[in-house]
Amino acid sequence: MPKTLRPILLTALMLGACVLASGQDLSTFLSRPPAPGAWASYRIETRWPGGLKTERFNLAVTGSETRDGADYIWLEAGPTDFAGFKDGTMRLLLKAKPAQDEALNPFLEALELEFQEPNRDPFKLTTGALEFMHGQARKIKIRQQKEELPPEDATTTKGRVIPCTRLRLSTTTESSLFGRKVKVTESGVYWFSDQSPFQLVKAEFERVQVQSGKDERRRSITVTLRESGTEGAKSAFTTLPVTREKGLLGILFH
Repeated sequence: MPKTLRPILLTALMLGACVLASGQDLSTFLSRPPAPGAWASYRIETRWPGGLKTERFNLAVTGSETRDGADYIWLEAGPTDFAGFKDGTMRLLLKAKPAQDEALNPFLEALELEFQEPNRDPFKLTTGALEFMHGQARKIKIRQQKEELPPEDATTTKGRVIPCTRLRLSTTTESSLFGRKVKVTESGVYWFSDQSPFQLVKAEFERVQVQSGKDERRRSITVTLRESGTEGAKSAFTTLPVTREKGLLGILFH
């Protein structure tokens, strides 16, 4: 491979992996996005043989726009990683009423993507980088099966008891980038309620990731609502609007 192409290939792999992983994480909360002002925080526990990691995950709808006659919302999510950037906040301009495939694959139609690491200036993807991201998102194949379960209450980490509907969801995501095939399967039980702005109150599921048909990674994940509200969402970005841009090479050499 020519040396001049290696940085581009590396950036493509990083961005493609991010589209798969981050899109999968976000899709859990986007079946019916709330109106601007809504916010929520969750506790995410991830278990694997010999390990346990507990994280906080925040979501907020900090604004809205109309483009070409369609309504969009600004969704902020974090802390999360993005193509080599760590523990930052991602800001996406998404359809206010996404179709099912758009909710399952939020990078498919995102009109903007912005990111800010702690104590760093925010940036947004250039038009070219966005188009590349859309191209990678279109290569992802997603299948989801749903099974209704009897209703059951779920309890937030703060002790609030919320009546919920329940679903057993099985989601398979497959992607391929430059010959690297990745298949991720998630299966488990999800508790939903209109009393939660992002619908999800609790989830317990198994995630199995297989790369190139042999490298397997298993995780048990529990997501629990901490607290939420329908108004008062604040942006985590220190500077808005974001004007600094990064293309594919800018992402790699950051």
